[in-house]
Amino acid sequence: MAKIIGRRAGGVPLETMFLAGVIKPFAENALTPVVGDGNLISGAVKCVGSLGVSQLAGRGTVQDAVSIALAVDGVEDLVRGVFGFGGGSADPFAGAI
Repeated sequence: MAKIIGRRAGGVPLETMFLAGVIKPFAENALTPVVGDGNLISGAVKCVGSLGVSQLAGRGTVQDAVSIALAVDGVEDLVRGVFGFGGGSADPFAGAI
């Protein structure tokens, strides 16, 4: 079996990236009822949350993985919000204006 632990992809250890991939769907499902999904507001909240995790929780494999997961999901939401990809996203503020 190939050595995976300790290898890096883009400067980030693969085990951190793997953990971020595991965390992302759980974080996305947990935050969707609060901030929605696939819109500009949810993207902004998740990106700010990503910065907050890295600033407040410090550095470590789990903290880095949570920060990466939130950042990836936040950027995905921003792109969907700007370009209108994937209709039917949950937006808790739909119809508020």
